[in-house]
Amino acid sequence: MKKSILTLAFYGICCLTVMLNRGFAQANIKEQGLADPKILLGAIKLDDPSGNKGISPLSLTEVNTKALREFRKEFKGVSNEEWFPISMGYSAEFTSESIRNTVVYDKKGNWKFTISHYSEYKLPAEIRATVKSTYYDYSITLVEEIHVQDKIIYLVHMQNENTWKNVRICDGDMELIEDFNK
Repeated sequence: MKKSILTLAFYGICCLTVMLNRGFAQANIKEQGLADPKILLGAIKLDDPSGNKGISPLSLTEVNTKALREFRKEFKGVSNEEWFPISMGYSAEFTSESIRNTVVYDKKGNWKFTISHYSEYKLPAEIRATVKSTYYDYSITLVEEIHVQDKIIYLVHMQNENTWKNVRICDGDMELIEDFNK
């Protein structure tokens, strides 16, 4: 089970890489200014799909004050966060209501994006219906909800007995971004 979760995490990272390279609809993500791919990939840590395991968390005194203030304002009541250094700034990781979250800020403390990881049953009903209407024979194994500027992007990881598929849903449009044979 743990091996399949790590495998899915790896494929999730691959999906994010594809998402960054392909952009939204016809526009490149950098052209829209929605996120710096270096920040996103730095937060995910391609070399360690389990997140920041093995890296010591920062003390709160080492984190940009503006980032801390913005974090506390946006995520009221969260007290179990851990802050980590990334190449372009800081990431804060925490779990709330069984949803694992990563929030990324640049070195100046400006929010860049938030990624929430959860199961099919926390997926909004309209997004789930969109996916299941096309991929009804697939089990949803992981959802990554990415908030970046005024966009919400859902990366939905699915599998059946023969394949893994990853789709991206943004602004009501669903796109198959990866398809792997087992």
